[in-house]
Amino acid sequence: MAALTPTFHWAQSRRKVFVTISLVNCEDVKHNLLDSQLQFSGHVGGKAYSLDFELPHSIDTKNSKFVSGRNPRFELAKADESVFWTRLCKNKRQFKMFCKVDFDKWKDEDELYGSDAESEEEEEEKVAPVSNRGGPEPPLKIDAMGLPPLIGGMTQEQINELMAKEKVARDKASSGEFKEEPDSDDEPLPDLDGKQSA
Repeated sequence: MAALTPTFHWAQSRRKVFVTISLVNCEDVKHNLLDSQLQFSGHVGGKAYSLDFELPHSIDTKNSKFVSGRNPRFELAKADESVFWTRLCKNKRQFKMFCKVDFDKWKDEDELYGSDAESEEEEEEKVAPVSNRGGPEPPLKIDAMGLPPLIGGMTQEQINELMAKEKVARDKASSGEFKEEPDSDDEPLPDLDGKQSA
Protein backbone atom coordinates (compact mmCIF):
# COMPACT_ATOMS: atom_id res chain seq x y z
CA MET A 1 0.00 0.00 0.00
CA ALA A 2 1.36 3.42 -1.00
CA ALA A 3 2.22 5.89 1.75
CA LEU A 4 -0.16 8.80 2.33
CA THR A 5 0.88 12.46 2.18
CA PRO A 6 0.47 14.35 5.46
CA THR A 7 -0.66 17.97 5.68
CA PHE A 8 2.24 20.23 6.67
CA HIS A 9 2.55 23.92 7.56
CA TRP A 10 5.43 26.30 6.99
CA ALA A 11 6.65 29.79 7.86
CA GLN A 12 9.98 31.58 8.01
CA SER A 13 12.12 34.00 9.95
CA ARG A 14 15.19 35.71 8.54
CA ARG A 15 17.41 32.81 9.55
CA LYS A 16 15.11 29.79 9.51
CA VAL A 17 12.25 28.04 7.74
CA PHE A 18 9.82 26.16 10.02
CA VAL A 19 8.00 23.08 8.73
CA THR A 20 5.47 21.36 11.01
CA ILE A 21 4.05 17.98 10.00
CA SER A 22 0.39 17.68 11.04
CA LEU A 23 0.64 14.15 12.40
CA VAL A 24 -0.03 13.53 16.09
CA ASN A 25 2.05 10.95 17.98
CA CYS A 26 3.86 9.72 14.90
CA GLU A 27 5.86 6.46 15.25
CA ASP A 28 8.76 4.89 13.30
CA VAL A 29 9.86 8.36 12.26
CA LYS A 30 12.64 8.70 9.71
CA HIS A 31 13.93 12.02 8.42
CA ASN A 32 16.72 13.32 6.27
CA LEU A 33 17.89 16.74 5.13
CA LEU A 34 20.06 17.37 2.08
CA ASP A 35 21.29 20.74 0.77
CA SER A 36 17.96 21.43 -0.91
CA GLN A 37 15.77 18.44 -0.07
CA LEU A 38 13.52 17.38 2.81
CA GLN A 39 12.58 13.74 3.46
CA PHE A 40 10.22 12.45 6.15
CA SER A 41 8.31 9.23 6.85
CA GLY A 42 6.35 7.79 9.78
CA HIS A 43 3.28 5.84 10.90
CA VAL A 44 0.11 6.92 12.68
CA GLY A 45 -2.64 4.43 13.55
CA GLY A 46 -1.14 1.76 11.31
CA LYS A 47 -1.05 4.09 8.27
CA ALA A 48 2.21 5.05 6.56
CA TYR A 49 2.93 8.69 5.67
CA SER A 50 5.82 10.18 3.74
CA LEU A 51 7.14 13.45 2.30
CA ASP A 52 10.03 13.91 -0.10
CA PHE A 53 10.47 17.16 -1.98
CA GLU A 54 13.06 19.59 -3.26
CA LEU A 55 13.35 22.99 -1.56
CA PRO A 56 13.50 26.19 -3.64
CA HIS A 57 16.75 27.32 -1.95
CA SER A 58 19.70 25.68 -0.23
CA ILE A 59 19.78 25.13 3.51
CA ASP A 60 22.60 24.82 6.02
CA THR A 61 22.13 21.17 7.06
CA LYS A 62 24.62 21.45 9.96
CA ASN A 63 22.55 24.13 11.68
CA SER A 64 19.16 22.69 10.71
CA LYS A 65 17.36 20.30 13.03
CA PHE A 66 14.44 17.92 13.34
CA VAL A 67 12.35 18.05 16.52
CA SER A 68 10.17 15.09 17.42
CA GLY A 69 7.19 15.61 19.69
CA ARG A 70 3.43 15.69 19.46
CA ASN A 71 3.80 17.16 15.95
CA PRO A 72 7.17 16.49 14.28
CA ARG A 73 8.82 19.58 12.87
CA PHE A 74 11.88 20.77 11.01
CA GLU A 75 13.79 23.98 11.69
CA LEU A 76 15.73 24.61 8.49
CA ALA A 77 18.62 27.07 8.69
CA LYS A 78 18.75 29.18 5.52
CA ALA A 79 22.05 28.98 3.63
CA ASP A 80 21.45 32.58 2.51
CA GLU A 81 19.67 34.61 5.20
CA SER A 82 19.01 37.50 2.81
CA VAL A 83 16.60 35.43 0.71
CA PHE A 84 12.85 35.56 1.36
CA TRP A 85 11.31 32.21 0.41
CA THR A 86 8.13 32.64 -1.64
CA ARG A 87 7.28 28.93 -1.42
CA LEU A 88 8.45 25.78 0.36
CA CYS A 89 8.43 23.30 -2.53
CA LYS A 90 10.58 24.02 -5.57
CA ASN A 91 7.80 22.56 -7.72
CA LYS A 92 4.92 24.86 -6.73
CA ARG A 93 2.32 22.35 -7.94
CA GLN A 94 3.72 19.53 -5.82
CA PHE A 95 1.75 18.96 -2.61
CA LYS A 96 -0.44 21.98 -3.41
CA MET A 97 -3.33 20.47 -1.41
CA PHE A 98 -1.13 19.50 1.55
CA CYS A 99 1.32 22.40 1.98
CA LYS A 100 -0.23 25.22 4.05
CA VAL A 101 1.03 28.50 5.43
CA ASP A 102 1.45 28.54 9.22
CA PHE A 103 -0.29 31.85 9.95
CA ASP A 104 0.66 31.68 13.65
CA LYS A 105 4.27 32.29 12.63
CA TRP A 106 3.99 33.87 9.19
CA LYS A 107 5.72 37.18 8.45
CA ASP A 108 5.71 39.11 5.18
CA GLU A 109 8.88 40.13 3.43
CA ASP A 110 8.68 43.76 4.68
CA GLU A 111 8.32 42.52 8.26
CA LEU A 112 11.48 40.43 7.90
CA TYR A 113 13.64 42.69 5.73
CA GLY A 114 12.02 46.16 5.80
CA SER A 115 13.36 49.23 7.61
CA ASP A 116 11.05 48.54 10.59
CA ALA A 117 12.13 44.90 10.84
CA GLU A 118 12.89 43.62 14.32
CA SER A 119 16.39 42.51 15.25
CA GLU A 120 17.16 38.84 14.70
CA GLU A 121 17.10 38.23 18.48
CA GLU A 122 13.63 39.81 18.90
CA GLU A 123 12.33 37.92 15.90
CA GLU A 124 13.64 34.54 17.09
CA GLU A 125 12.30 35.21 20.60
CA LYS A 126 8.78 35.71 19.20
CA VAL A 127 8.84 32.80 16.77
CA ALA A 128 10.63 30.24 18.96
CA PRO A 129 7.85 29.66 21.55
CA VAL A 130 5.33 29.16 18.74
CA SER A 131 7.69 26.78 17.00
CA ASN A 132 7.56 24.58 20.11
CA ARG A 133 4.07 23.47 19.12
CA GLY A 134 3.47 20.07 20.63
CA GLY A 135 6.16 20.57 23.27
CA PRO A 136 5.68 21.59 26.91
CA GLU A 137 4.19 25.01 27.56
CA PRO A 138 6.64 27.64 28.81
CA PRO A 139 6.28 28.30 32.56
CA LEU A 140 3.86 31.07 33.49
CA LYS A 141 5.55 34.00 35.22
CA ILE A 142 3.97 34.85 38.57
CA ASP A 143 4.40 38.22 40.23
CA ALA A 144 4.77 39.06 43.96
CA MET A 145 0.98 39.01 44.45
CA GLY A 146 0.77 35.48 43.05
CA LEU A 147 -0.97 36.60 39.85
CA PRO A 148 0.16 36.04 36.26
CA PRO A 149 1.03 39.22 34.32
CA LEU A 150 -2.04 38.91 32.09
CA ILE A 151 -5.54 37.88 33.13
CA GLY A 152 -8.29 38.07 30.54
CA GLY A 153 -6.28 40.52 28.44
CA MET A 154 -5.67 42.91 31.37
CA THR A 155 -2.23 44.02 32.49
CA GLN A 156 -1.19 43.78 36.13
CA GLU A 157 -1.49 47.59 36.39
CA GLN A 158 -5.11 47.47 35.14
CA ILE A 159 -5.94 44.67 37.58
CA ASN A 160 -4.47 46.66 40.51
CA GLU A 161 -6.46 49.75 39.46
CA LEU A 162 -9.67 47.73 39.22
CA MET A 163 -9.06 46.17 42.64
CA ALA A 164 -8.43 49.62 44.17
CA LYS A 165 -11.70 50.97 42.72
CA GLU A 166 -13.59 47.96 44.04
CA LYS A 167 -12.09 48.45 47.53
CA VAL A 168 -13.15 52.15 47.53
CA ALA A 169 -16.70 51.17 46.52
CA ARG A 170 -16.85 48.52 49.30
CA ASP A 171 -15.56 51.02 51.88
CA LYS A 172 -18.19 53.59 50.83
CA ALA A 173 -20.96 50.99 51.01
CA SER A 174 -19.94 49.84 54.50
CA SER A 175 -19.65 53.42 55.81
CA GLY A 176 -23.06 54.43 54.46
CA GLU A 177 -21.66 57.01 52.01
CA PHE A 178 -22.78 54.98 49.04
CA LYS A 179 -26.44 55.54 48.17
CA GLU A 180 -28.08 52.97 45.99
CA GLU A 181 -29.66 54.44 42.88
CA PRO A 182 -33.24 53.37 42.17
CA ASP A 183 -33.39 50.48 39.75
CA SER A 184 -35.22 51.13 36.48
CA ASP A 185 -36.82 47.67 36.87
CA ASP A 186 -38.76 48.99 39.89
CA GLU A 187 -40.66 51.54 37.80
CA PRO A 188 -44.19 50.58 36.63
CA LEU A 189 -44.52 49.49 33.02
CA PRO A 190 -46.25 51.91 30.61
CA ASP A 191 -49.85 51.12 29.69
CA LEU A 192 -49.76 49.90 26.06
CA ASP A 193 -53.50 49.25 25.59
CA GLY A 194 -54.72 52.42 27.24
CA LYS A 195 -55.92 50.39 30.27
CA GLN A 196 -54.52 50.80 33.75
CA SER A 197 -52.81 47.64 34.92
CA ALA A 198 -53.89 46.34 38.30
